[in-house]
Amino acid sequence: MIRTMHLIDGSLTQRGREGVQHWELNGGVLWVDIVNENDADETQLLKQLGCHTLAIRDAQRLRHPPKVESFENNCFLLYRGFNQCGNGLDIQTMQLGIFVNKNLLITRRNGESIGVETVWHSPQLIKQLNDPAVVLSKIINASAERYLEAVLDAEKEVSDLEDDMLDRPDDALMQRLILLKSHFRKLLRIFRYHTRVFQRILSGFSEHIDMSHDAVKHSFHDAFDKLERLESLCSMYYDICGDLIEGYISLSSHRLNKTMQVLTVITAIFVPLTFIAGIYGMNFEYIPELGYRNGYFVSLGAMSAIALCLLGVFRAKKWL
Repeated sequence: MIRTMHLIDGSLTQRGREGVQHWELNGGVLWVDIVNENDADETQLLKQLGCHTLAIRDAQRLRHPPKVESFENNCFLLYRGFNQCGNGLDIQTMQLGIFVNKNLLITRRNGESIGVETVWHSPQLIKQLNDPAVVLSKIINASAERYLEAVLDAEKEVSDLEDDMLDRPDDALMQRLILLKSHFRKLLRIFRYHTRVFQRILSGFSEHIDMSHDAVKHSFHDAFDKLERLESLCSMYYDICGDLIEGYISLSSHRLNKTMQVLTVITAIFVPLTFIAGIYGMNFEYIPELGYRNGYFVSLGAMSAIALCLLGVFRAKKWL
């Protein structure tokens, strides 16, 4: 699907692919949104609009790290856009390729983009499209806000898991922590790419994004601040999940040590008793004490005394 927004003489018109030809004939500012289009047709259209072959190839890859490059006709940005969020921070992302110059914005994707759809239907678009770079920053802002909502929603779950760690730690809690830590690690990797990309954009490396324009500069700073905050939050929650996992392992080890301590005490008490029972259980005819009339009771008494003495020693050392 190819759809276009054409701004000319203060009027905004939505069309299909024919909007490209109308823009080439009449000028103005054009936003072209390409979704799930055939690669060959897409390549032909992008080349027609002045996009570099290498940038087109990167945009059409299924997976590629976020990046930004400046070419003769436009600036090319690869962004990991927000698609949808499942339970427990299970965020589905999609690759968004963006080409921008002073009169043209192209967004290329293979799935739904929250950022693109939010800005496309925004009533402010007629004002923002005067500078396509502003629209680009608004797309990133809308996407970052949705990322931020998902991360902040996960904050409550992390807090609840932290409380449960002290009250009722179990394997299900451990599994949830490991899953959350994995999601935070993936998001952290994405946001680290994004912050580096926007730092480069804010440095004014491309002539196609005019950072001397206040609206552009403030809008990109706003997007960068959100991405930087997302990186910071994901890093913090990733570390918290790691600490909670280590805490769970420590608690489990402590409980195991206490259990082993009790078993060791029981074993230590019964070793001398078993030794005595073994001595007098041997089948020799001449054992000195076998002739004693009260030998049985004496043996039981000795065994009881030994057991009580050992229990006293263990209690004094606070092993029980």
